[in-house]
Amino acid sequence: MKLLLCFAFAAIVIGAQALTDEQIQKRNKISKECQQVSGVSQETIDKVRTGVLVDDPKMKKHVLCFSKKTGVATEAGDTNVEVLKAKLKHVASDEEVDKIVQKCVVKKATPEETAYDTFKCIYDSKPDFSPID
Repeated sequence: MKLLLCFAFAAIVIGAQALTDEQIQKRNKISKECQQVSGVSQETIDKVRTGVLVDDPKMKKHVLCFSKKTGVATEAGDTNVEVLKAKLKHVASDEEVDKIVQKCVVKKATPEETAYDTFKCIYDSKPDFSPID
């Protein structure tokens, strides 16, 4: 369980990939908006961006918010598989994308858990993944 998405998740919170200035600005804007919703501390966000696992309900809410704003999750909190696949194709082959989605997209008890565990699993498979276009 020492693995984590780097975003928004997200990623989140995404720091592993070399993002462009425009992507960084977009990530930061979304992160600030989600921080207001989730109440997660900037310190926790910074830890996640450096790859430190933070199993915190506020962070999970933040990841879900980030996922929704990047289109990876629907408003209902379900994973938008087609959007996720399209974003994964920037860092993986079609075959890898299908394997990652099959392995990582697993519905959990809550939308927050689903989003958090999905990005954690993706980060384990592809640490350079970013949901930011």
